This record gives sequence, C-alpha cells and structure tokens, in this order.
Amino acid sequence: MANFMAVVKLNKSTFEEWKQGMDEDAEMTQMFMRDVMIGKVDDYTAIVCADVFDPELQQQYMSDPALQEMAEMYGAEHSLYLAKLVATS
Repeated sequence: MANFMAVVKLNKSTFEEWKQGMDEDAEMTQMFMRDVMIGKVDDYTAIVCADVFDPELQQQYMSDPALQEMAEMYGAEHSLYLAKLVATS
C-alpha cells in the first residue's frame, strides 16, 4: 500500500467547484484508494491525501483523457507525492 498526497492549484475554478467534481467521482476513486481526506488550503488550493491499494488502477485513472479534460476545465495543476508504506515488526 502507498500513501498518496497531492497539492492541487486551481487556476480556472474555486475549491468548491472542484470539490463538487471530486465528490461526483468518488465512486471511481474508491476502487483504488481509501481513507481519502480533502483539505481546503484557500479558495484556489486543495490538498488530497489517501491510502492507495491499487496503484495500477490509480495510474490508469490519472492517465484517463476524461480526467485530463476535467483537470483542464478546472485549471488544476497537481503536485503529486507518493510514499510506499512498509510494515515493521
């Protein structure tokens, strides 16, 4: 499992408009990540954190032309961070 974090800068929409789109897409994202937290930094910036349990499906989702079109519509620029979680004994 991996811990995912993204800082999302919005250039063509507000946090509330973007968040509504994220909420509408939640059923899809639940197929590859859980414990999703979305935080509002300001009216044009968000932080998304989640545990990714299917990185291949996440990559397919992030590469989907429909998602790219949505990102363009919102003017979303993503800075992505991913850390693999390692079990300790």
